[in-house]
Amino acid sequence: MTFLEPIIAALIGAATGALAMYLRKNAGVQSILKYGSIAKRAYDIIDPVLDQNLHNWKGSQIDRAFELTIESVSDNQLTKYEIKELAFFMAKEWLPQKAADKVRAFEKFATPPAELIAASKIAARINKI
Repeated sequence: MTFLEPIIAALIGAATGALAMYLRKNAGVQSILKYGSIAKRAYDIIDPVLDQNLHNWKGSQIDRAFELTIESVSDNQLTKYEIKELAFFMAKEWLPQKAADKVRAFEKFATPPAELIAASKIAARINKI
């Protein structure tokens, strides 16, 4: 029986490692599912912000823009930790082409939608910092 113990230990270690990687990888997905409506509203605002300012900003300004956007649409439902976690995940998943398409659709409206107005306010705040 002693020859099976190292094999069982290796299998348990591999299974534990695989489970840890699965949970770590899906933690961001779970937060998006939990805060889906917040993420959708945040993307509607962050897309115009980044479309207009991405070429001028550095990484910390982009991170701050994500955090401010999420904070503004969450209505104090999220903690600072949750805001940072969601901002990190959204920044990682942000798609520039989809954002550009959304901004071009916003620009076709006769009056600017609320998302563009909010985006300009967030961009102004980031540019003053």
